[in-house]
Amino acid sequence: MTHTELEHGAPFCDNLVCALHVRARDAMVEGGGNWLTLPDGRTFGRSRFGETLLCDACGTRRGPVRLAGEPAQELYRRLARQ
Repeated sequence: MTHTELEHGAPFCDNLVCALHVRARDAMVEGGGNWLTLPDGRTFGRSRFGETLLCDACGTRRGPVRLAGEPAQELYRRLARQ
């Protein structure tokens, strides 16, 4: 189960194009666990959907989560770094 724990390097959301595909070691990330609050006040949980851990938005197909002002090109650059 360590592959699903934030403290062991797992991403909060496994969807690569989601803004919540972050790890505890990434810049601007504080803490760990199954809840995340963005600076704009939005709060998301994460759950297992099948064999994948996704944020609530991606798991219920309302996602991927985007940050205000985040252009689509930045999402693709982030994917390229993965």
